[in-house]
Amino acid sequence: MLEGVRRRLVRENRIYIMPSPRGFLFLGAVVVMILTAATYGNNLIFILAFILFALFVVSMLQTHYNLKGARLEFAGADEAFEGEPQSLLFHLTQKRSRLKRGLEIRTRSKTFRTLSERREDILPEEQVKAARIEVLAWRRGVHALPEVILETYFPLGMFRAWKIFRPQGTLIVYPRPEGDVKLTSVHSEHGEEETGLRTTPDGDFGELKNYQVGESYHQIAWKHYARTGDLYSKVHWGAEHKHYDLKWSPGRDPEQYLRQLSRWVMNALEEDASFELETPDSKVEPGRGMEQAKACWRALAAVPRQQGKSA
Repeated sequence: MLEGVRRRLVRENRIYIMPSPRGFLFLGAVVVMILTAATYGNNLIFILAFILFALFVVSMLQTHYNLKGARLEFAGADEAFEGEPQSLLFHLTQKRSRLKRGLEIRTRSKTFRTLSERREDILPEEQVKAARIEVLAWRRGVHALPEVILETYFPLGMFRAWKIFRPQGTLIVYPRPEGDVKLTSVHSEHGEEETGLRTTPDGDFGELKNYQVGESYHQIAWKHYARTGDLYSKVHWGAEHKHYDLKWSPGRDPEQYLRQLSRWVMNALEEDASFELETPDSKVEPGRGMEQAKACWRALAAVPRQQGKSA
């Protein structure tokens, strides 16, 4: 209920402005000067105090003007393991051609807290500018995007003006690879594995085959590509092939088992083995390579927390 009231009171893309700690200190000094001038009847102090107060008011107007017309649009987010930096990409836009300085972007969330803040300037000829921030990837799962604040202290830092944006989208956080349990490979009967062929440096060279997306670039026949422009992979005969079948069997601590599955996926990727994964809600068909690993990690991230709650 309180969250709903707050969302109604704090509207998106509306400018809010308040004196910063520096601004309150400056205003306090002006008040002291005015009281001193009134006590001792010193007109010069009065003049100086009113000039400084005028500077205070002009600074407020300039800070508000610097943020006026600026808008933030969500462009995308990287996927990351829990506890690691995760990048969020935004587009800074402005309605009119103006110079805007010292714009800062950060999240309002206490969980996906901002790790690095950058000040961006928008030139009059720039209608759109890319901006990136890094947040700390929170716990494993598929999360709604946190509220994002666009703020500025320009020009003198005496006022803070800010806007709040509620971007639509999700953040995918993989389980942290963790665990030292060894997994035994199994026999695979998928595609080229029936013939015992494998694109690997091991074994004797056999033939060339059409390159498939996801295969290691180290196995590409680069000399053949330089001559013909066609992508082929080198196939070696008699090489050992590894295949891992990752089943869902969590036991007492599902979250720890998800981390172990994440570790097994990473191990299979490093070994250039094929692998498949089964979770309570999905199944990833056999494959290999980075795209296959990402598909498995996304499936692990999407496991509901009531089924992945630690004991």
